Amino acid sequence: MKRLQALGVATALLAALLLGGCSGQGESGASTSESAVATATPEPTPQADPVPNPLTGAADGDYTNCRPVAVTLRTLSGATPHWGLSSADVLVEGVTEGTTASLMALYSRADNISKAGPVGPGRDLLLQFALPLNAVPVHIDKNIYAENLLNTLSYQDLDGYHIGKAAFAFDQDRQNAGYREENCWYTTGEMIRNGLNTYGTSLEGANTPLFLFGERQPVEESARNGTALTITFSADDSEQLIYTPETGLYVKTNADGSPTTDADNGQQVAFTNVFVLYASSGIKDDGYTRQYDLTGGTGLYLTGGAWEQIQWSKEDATAPLQLTAADGSPLVVSPGKSFIAVWGGYYGQSLRLTGADGAEQPLPEKPALLESGISDEAAAAAQAEFDAKQKIIDAQAALDAANAQLSEAQTALQEAQAALDADSENQELITKRDEAQALVDSLNQTIADNQAILDAAGVTAEPEATPAPEAASSDAASSTAS
Repeated sequence: MKRLQALGVATALLAALLLGGCSGQGESGASTSESAVATATPEPTPQADPVPNPLTGAADGDYTNCRPVAVTLRTLSGATPHWGLSSADVLVEGVTEGTTASLMALYSRADNISKAGPVGPGRDLLLQFALPLNAVPVHIDKNIYAENLLNTLSYQDLDGYHIGKAAFAFDQDRQNAGYREENCWYTTGEMIRNGLNTYGTSLEGANTPLFLFGERQPVEESARNGTALTITFSADDSEQLIYTPETGLYVKTNADGSPTTDADNGQQVAFTNVFVLYASSGIKDDGYTRQYDLTGGTGLYLTGGAWEQIQWSKEDATAPLQLTAADGSPLVVSPGKSFIAVWGGYYGQSLRLTGADGAEQPLPEKPALLESGISDEAAAAAQAEFDAKQKIIDAQAALDAANAQLSEAQTALQEAQAALDADSENQELITKRDEAQALVDSLNQTIADNQAILDAAGVTAEPEATPAPEAASSDAASSTAS
């Protein structure tokens, strides 16, 4: 044992002497030993470069280990204006049910959400753009297709239907202003964090860049061929994105031309990039929900006031969105916020794009329908049948309302005329008589117009109910007895 120890000491001394010899120093053994220790100290590990914003490509912070957040927003009547649009990095929109498009706001980190809402139900179409980013889906309730997708993937969402006020709050001021209850629920970054904590789920995790971001050549003013895009999702749901040269951004407007603003700060929503993804569509097995082929298709890309045709692909629900230019090379996307529209091109939908000179641009053919889709001809026939039935219903309602008002209006006219007969020079009485006459004339015209509609449709107007003779006699006897 002592022999082994001695051998170990000798080996250590030999190593020290050799190290001293390599360093060229003739110092004592003690100094040489200290030098050896200093030389063996590991160098500091280089710090990794900050991860840019995965949704915008901007180097405006370090997004390492930051999961994005995807908040579904309500879009039915009475939901606007929304909170949190101006702070969102990406908006994704597309019709999921009925004729009104659903909307999802994507945020690169929860801390950027001061207030977002009104929060709507989750939809599988929107989820397929959130899941590849490892984003946290945030919604209140969800349809069966979204539920099945999340359950199949064992993917944790944050659903107010289950977690309630742990992650969502009610804006009483908005309800006091006349908004329906469902349009008053919102969330914040802090609430989202608290809600996920109850599930043991973290906002920390990997993130994936949404696009291949990079600098593009500036667009010359003469080449601005894509400055105003109108997306019609349905007859009652359309919007515009208009390029503003001063900012280099596309501002979003509502169907009536008013600005799409953020209820939190009044800012108009604006984007560096605008995408329209053509996707073949049909109807799911419930006969109501939209079905899309999200494996790929053609599309439009607008930035800097110009547009180009692109191709897009997606392998499955969790696969990232891949974009290529017309020549097949990967599409380089300008750093900045983006608007993405999923457009099926079915009956009732349309696109219109004009350049700075007002010239309308020829766009790619609309996508083909899926087998479950309804042809334009069949949809037009069904729409015509619906409109005809609705016209009859509306005519009958207008006729009934006019008839109900006519008797009272005629009485008012007779009284106004009698008063005028007694004081024929009184200007106020003349005005009152003329107004009463105008109302009677208007009601008679309404009756005539709507009776003509019913006659043309071969529909007999329903007569006003009159009491049966027995009932009248009974009422009279009752009156005499009392």
